[in-house]
Amino acid sequence: MSLNVTGQPGINPSVTLLSQCTPELCSLDYAVLRYVPTYAGNLALTSIFGVFLVAQIVLWVFYRTHSFTVAMVCGLILEIVGYCARVQMHFVLFSSGPFLINIICLTIAPVFFTAALYLTLSRVIMHYGRHNSRITPKQYTLAFITADSIALVLQAVGGALADTASAKSGTDVMVAGLAFQVISLALFIGLAGEFFWNVRRDRLVLRATNWAKRSVERPAPDAGGFKFFLAAFIIATLLILTRSIFRVAELANGFKSRLANNEVAFMVLEGGMMLLTGLLMTACHPALFIGEAWGESGWGVGKPSVTLDLDKYKYEIEEAGPHPRPSDVFMRPWPIHNMDLIHK
Repeated sequence: MSLNVTGQPGINPSVTLLSQCTPELCSLDYAVLRYVPTYAGNLALTSIFGVFLVAQIVLWVFYRTHSFTVAMVCGLILEIVGYCARVQMHFVLFSSGPFLINIICLTIAPVFFTAALYLTLSRVIMHYGRHNSRITPKQYTLAFITADSIALVLQAVGGALADTASAKSGTDVMVAGLAFQVISLALFIGLAGEFFWNVRRDRLVLRATNWAKRSVERPAPDAGGFKFFLAAFIIATLLILTRSIFRVAELANGFKSRLANNEVAFMVLEGGMMLLTGLLMTACHPALFIGEAWGESGWGVGKPSVTLDLDKYKYEIEEAGPHPRPSDVFMRPWPIHNMDLIHK
C-alpha cells in the first residue's frame, strides 16, 4: 500500500501518494536512492553479463565443466537480474520493489563467482601436486563453499529485512554477511598464496638438485598459457575482494549514507569489478587450459600422511673444484604422477 505524502515538504501539491512521485515532482529524499541510476550504464552491464552467460553455456556444451558452469551461471543470472532492476529504477525510483531486487541480487551474486574460484583451485592443486597444499582439494571446496553459503544466507536475510520496520537490523545483517565473505576470501587468498609459494619452492629445489648433478634437465614446463590462466585466476580473486570491501564500507552506515548514494563509486567498485571478474572467468575459462583434467577434482584423494620415500631421490654428489657441495641432496619429485610413491 502506497504511503500518503499529501502536503509533505518537497512534494508537489498534485501528488497524494508516494507511488505517484517522479524526480520532477518529489524530492529524492523520499526515493530509495538520492540519485537517478544511469539508464545507459546499467543497460550496458546487463547486456555484457548476458553475453558472458551465453559464452559460459557454450563452453559447458563443449567441455562439460558442470560444477564451474553451474556456479558461474547462477552468479551471472543474479547480476543480470540485479542490473535489470537498476534499469527499472531509472523510471521507478520511489518504489522499493526494484530496489530490493537490485540489493539482494547484486549483493549475493559474487558468492557464486567465488565458489567457481574454489572449484578451480582444487584442479590446480591436482595439476601441481597436492603435497604442496596445506589442505586437500575436497577440504578447500567444502570449507569455503560452506563459508560462502553462510555469507549468502546472511546477505539474503539482510536484504529481505531492508524494506521492513527492521531496516536497520537488515542492513547490519547484510554487512555482517559481507564482512564474513571478506574474511573467508582473505583466508582463501592466504592458503592459495602458500600453495603457489610451495610450488615455486619445489621447482627451485629441483633446479638446484639437477644443477648439483650437472644435469641440464629442468622441471616440466606448464602447458601453453597456463601461467596466464593462473594470473587471471589471481586477479579475479582480488577484484572480488576489492568489491566486497567496498560493499562493507558502503552499507556500514545504511542505505542513506553518502557512500551508498555515490553512483560513480558503485558503478566502478561494484559494476566494474564484477564486469572484469566475469570477463576473466569467461575468457580464461579453466577448461581452455585444464581440459579433460577438470574431471580430476581431487575429492577422492587425501593429504599424504607421511613423507615420500626420499631414498629413491638421494643423489651422490662429487665435489668439484674449490666449492664443496653437500654429499646428499634430497628432494621430492615434481610434479608427482606416480601415486605409488606415497606411503600411507
